[in-house]
Amino acid sequence: MTSAVTVAHDVSESPLSPKFVTEHVLHLPPFLTKSIYPTLLGENVAPRAYHLEGRFGSRTHKIDRGKNGIPILFSQTEMEELGRTSNDLRELLLTEGVEVVEKAFVHNHRSVQTVPVVDSRIHPELEPGGYKLPEISPREFAWGSSQQTELFTYAEMFGGIGGFGVALEALGGRCKFYSEIEETCRETYKLNFKTASKFIYGDIYEVPDDALPCGLDLLVAGFPCQPFSSLGDQSGFDCKKGRGHLYLQIVRVLRSSKPKAFLLENVQGLFRMRETLDSIVQSFRQAGYRVTAEVCTAKGLTATSRKRLFFVGIRHDLIDDDRGSSPPPHTFDSGFFKFPFIPDLKLCSHDVIDYDELPDEELEVLRLEESTFEQLSQSGKWKPNHLAWPNKQLDTLTSHYGNAVGRGESQLVPSSSPFLPRRFSVRECARVMGFPNNYSFRERRDGQGEMAYRKENYRMIGNAVCPPLIAALAGSVLDAAGIMRPGMSSWTEEGRRVAIDLSRASLRSRRADVPMGCLVPE
Repeated sequence: MTSAVTVAHDVSESPLSPKFVTEHVLHLPPFLTKSIYPTLLGENVAPRAYHLEGRFGSRTHKIDRGKNGIPILFSQTEMEELGRTSNDLRELLLTEGVEVVEKAFVHNHRSVQTVPVVDSRIHPELEPGGYKLPEISPREFAWGSSQQTELFTYAEMFGGIGGFGVALEALGGRCKFYSEIEETCRETYKLNFKTASKFIYGDIYEVPDDALPCGLDLLVAGFPCQPFSSLGDQSGFDCKKGRGHLYLQIVRVLRSSKPKAFLLENVQGLFRMRETLDSIVQSFRQAGYRVTAEVCTAKGLTATSRKRLFFVGIRHDLIDDDRGSSPPPHTFDSGFFKFPFIPDLKLCSHDVIDYDELPDEELEVLRLEESTFEQLSQSGKWKPNHLAWPNKQLDTLTSHYGNAVGRGESQLVPSSSPFLPRRFSVRECARVMGFPNNYSFRERRDGQGEMAYRKENYRMIGNAVCPPLIAALAGSVLDAAGIMRPGMSSWTEEGRRVAIDLSRASLRSRRADVPMGCLVPE
């Protein structure tokens, strides 16, 4: 057995500033500058474009008209100690006018640029007057405590590893029903939601109506999205496995349990399948709910720009007449609910990725093999710019992350020279999605391979929802449904606060130390 995934270790941060950082520089005549590069690369004395130190390609220090300076990774003494001095390199170092010195770090002109300013807020026009974003720093976050006061109840269908549950428990919710057909997901869920153990069910088709909860405040579900995903064949209702019709089980629960409200998630590809979308919305309306939907991005609350379609429904009898009448078919109903303002925390890869600060044995497992990297380099779909560089937002994480890496379908983490890029760790994937660092993953089973274990977790995380975004949306849904509790003046504000706290709880304890060569001046 191997131990469960752990949180990155905590050490004090040492600020980096270009003017205080030095590097080893090889001084040599200009005519040698180009011809010597193959030797420097072959000896791993200079970084390649996929190394942390080599993000912006080759750099030179202008010394004087008779000499150039090439940044290298080691001093002459270090090269000799490491055995990095081939005959060609040794001959070069003995050439008159060639020497290795230490100089202040100089950015490549390609890296001296302003970091793009992107406003990732959701509905900034609804930002409260005088709103001030709290300081964003890593923190621990307690959620799902058995001592927590129950402020509302909820059921979670197609629950996966409980992304909805993380957000709702943090808001003060208490689970009364959870269903998930996949055993591995249920095992992971049980590790994290001790109080819900007696409400856990498997295949929703096998759950009888009399087992469904009554008196619920909220129903949540990320109903299976593969039939509607742009990454699939978008077969929709024609999906041969029948997954396109699983939303009808949500309708069954709505009719039986009559929750006050629901919050559902699916891929944004469903938004483009108008006939399918209309059928789904009409089914929810016929179950007794006013329904609206909107595509929301997690970009403001996580380090990824994951976009998903969210449905919100409020039971008809809970809506005041002055909030508008039901809309005609084939249109969305916006009169009873407005998706909330969500701030932009400006998170990026550097906030969640460990880079080289993982145990050596884990780095060894995650790094690409030479053959895989060769396939990747020749795929035509991949460039070093696609790597998870520190100041970039990350690609959308999918359930097939880690598969077909050689075809360029998984974002990778750059390593320091001389190592090849690597896959994300399981913990890094969880952070990317906004899961707090104290969310646990089960141990590897006896006989289960290391990569099989990781891919299993990649798939579960890639299928999950982003808890911080769910917290923000759920707060507004609770307000719209009139679920008030003593001392709670605004669920919308509480949802926004909890969303930010969950985001902070998913960050590294500090940003990883990385070479200056991969940073963009801010």
